[in-house]
Amino acid sequence: MNPDRTVPDELLGCWVRSWIRWADGRFDDRSIVVWLQTPLAMADLRLDHDRLDLSARSSLAGCTVDELADLARSQSSSGVTHCQPLVLAPGERRATVSWHTGTDGVDFQPVSAFPEPGLMEWSEDGTVMIERAPSGAYEEEWRLLAGSRTSFMYRVLDQPDGRRSALYVAGDRAILVRDRDPGCSFGASRSLVELVRASHDDRRRAEQLVDCEFSFARRSGDHFVIESSTLPWRRGTEIRCAEPIMSSPSSWMGRPA
Repeated sequence: MNPDRTVPDELLGCWVRSWIRWADGRFDDRSIVVWLQTPLAMADLRLDHDRLDLSARSSLAGCTVDELADLARSQSSSGVTHCQPLVLAPGERRATVSWHTGTDGVDFQPVSAFPEPGLMEWSEDGTVMIERAPSGAYEEEWRLLAGSRTSFMYRVLDQPDGRRSALYVAGDRAILVRDRDPGCSFGASRSLVELVRASHDDRRRAEQLVDCEFSFARRSGDHFVIESSTLPWRRGTEIRCAEPIMSSPSSWMGRPA
């Protein structure tokens, strides 16, 4: 990742989506959608409001194929953000933004449901952001979480099994991302749900396809406590900053805003 690549201050922090309105009239203000942006990298967690309650499960091994397929619906991703020059004028604050996974990020889905750039507009105080698709496919509102611009960190984590993993921190919020097993490839441009259902005779592959973690956490003392995750049984568990995995030399600590 290029250490000189930055995004404007207006994008930094942890943003929670208030709602999304689709062109066909659908409206959603109940799904969990969190976008965490550091000066170098971003991660977002997306969990549908009508997902199954799998809090009683303890691992992928305890899930049925239908439950694995339900876990496969998330649109979470991580990578880098590119922002065109901001337009700043009296009563106007806007920019065009795009997101790229590349070799540094992780896509939960083989095919993105949000392939377009976003046309962003900020409120006067910068705490509310409206995003529109150029095609008109959707419009959504984001709100900045208080205290999420006090400091930033992006850190690549060492994993003994060779998986890509990273921690993204904005103030007292964090998103932990852990990719699938390096040997698990999509092999087709279909949705993850379709791929999981097509693997019903190969239980190991079905589990590998879904074994991709995006966990949103809040700081508690010297660690973070997971509040939402693509792996529901991770909720309530800790991400400890003092663990050896956190001492990777491939890291970057951002400046306070």
